Amino acid sequence: MSRGKLLSIKKRVQSTESLKKITKAMEMVATARVKKVEKNLKGVREFLNETKRILENIEFVGNHPFITGEGKKALVVISTDMGLCGAFPTEIGRAALNFVEKEGIDYVYAIGNKTIPFFKKHKSTRRIYERIYDVPTFDFAKTLTNDLVNDGVGKIFVVYGKFKNRLMQKPEIVQLTPIEIEKTKSSRYEYEPELENLVDSALVFYVATSIYSYAYETKVSELYSRQNAMRNATENADEVIRELTLEFNKERQASITQELIEIVSGAQALQEE
Repeated sequence: MSRGKLLSIKKRVQSTESLKKITKAMEMVATARVKKVEKNLKGVREFLNETKRILENIEFVGNHPFITGEGKKALVVISTDMGLCGAFPTEIGRAALNFVEKEGIDYVYAIGNKTIPFFKKHKSTRRIYERIYDVPTFDFAKTLTNDLVNDGVGKIFVVYGKFKNRLMQKPEIVQLTPIEIEKTKSSRYEYEPELENLVDSALVFYVATSIYSYAYETKVSELYSRQNAMRNATENADEVIRELTLEFNKERQASITQELIEIVSGAQALQEE
């Protein structure tokens, strides 16, 4: 066996080992980041629940599109800006695209660089928000909600990455408006400013809070997906290194055996002479 092939296998082992160091480092980074982000997820969910409680104590008056559902039908797609997290962003994009075609969505508001392959040239795409945040912020959620209001949207659906557990993150589609809140017993609140203005502000605030919560949950799912993908890549690298090392040893042994055969054959030839 030629030394060239042995050298080629050795280089492949070295390159795989280098790749393994990168995937292991990325797994550690994702693990460190997800612990910080997930710690705040509970507070974000409580924020949304408190917003719902406020709406339960307000009498809905007026004809705001978020109550009536009248106006454009929109889909908010919450994906990721970065890859290397397995099929997670692709699954969100496909789920969103199928929903748009099925439901006849008027406008698509796509969040994240990974939505571009699906919606950059789609006829329903209204806005694409690229690299808006590293960790979701409420300010961005308010900006998006104001865009929805200004564009005359009444019915809103959201596709996001639902965080089920550390090993499972799947796309989820929810209908956000028209808002249906279970009302509590009538309260004796006095409203300032006028009730209709207060209702409009409360509805917009609720939609922004919901989008903020879904974006935050998607971020946690993204980081866990990246952690899992990098762990799998590291394990695959270990397996490739093991197989290449075994192949190298076999080829080396075959080469040594061949050399010994040639030496013995040469010695026998000399004796016969």
